[in-house]
Amino acid sequence: MTIHKIGLPLAFLCLLLTSSLALAAQDPTAADLELRLGSPDDAPLSGPALDALTHEISSLIRCPVCQGLSVADSPATSAVAMKDEVRRLLAAGYSGDQVLAYFETSYGEFIRLEPKARGFNLVVWIAPLAFLLIGGALVALRVRGSRAQLAASADRPAPSGDSPSPNDSDDAGADSSLEAYRQRVRREVSK
Repeated sequence: MTIHKIGLPLAFLCLLLTSSLALAAQDPTAADLELRLGSPDDAPLSGPALDALTHEISSLIRCPVCQGLSVADSPATSAVAMKDEVRRLLAAGYSGDQVLAYFETSYGEFIRLEPKARGFNLVVWIAPLAFLLIGGALVALRVRGSRAQLAASADRPAPSGDSPSPNDSDDAGADSSLEAYRQRVRREVSK
């Protein structure tokens, strides 16, 4: 009988402990958030200011399902949950930077739609500008070369009607029957 009296409170204690651990794992508490993010930097928000900042911060976070859309634009269930989490954190007084840091610790830097301009990510920011400058320089060199060729060909004297052009001599060497035909046409035209 004493075992039964001890077993019931022990079972109740295990049930209580298990349910509290499940709740703690499901919803991060304020203490857990303060460990991960520190204390809130801003005042708690509500109303239109909360809606506007929630949309702004959510548009900076990549949807893990769609990956081409932001959390603000994605209809995926996980994106809606992430947007609700952004709203909850902003309503608690956390700043936009703290909210982004919170999601970066969970998902990594990939969660940002725009990578930070530091380290290897500088390549993402500098490469388009570098390619644009190199392409512009190549186009400028090509245009300058074409203008120089046009100027050089304009300075050459025009060929006279009687003398054969350079292409005529090239063709004559290649095909003697064509040259004979040309001479015959020239004689007939000159009569």
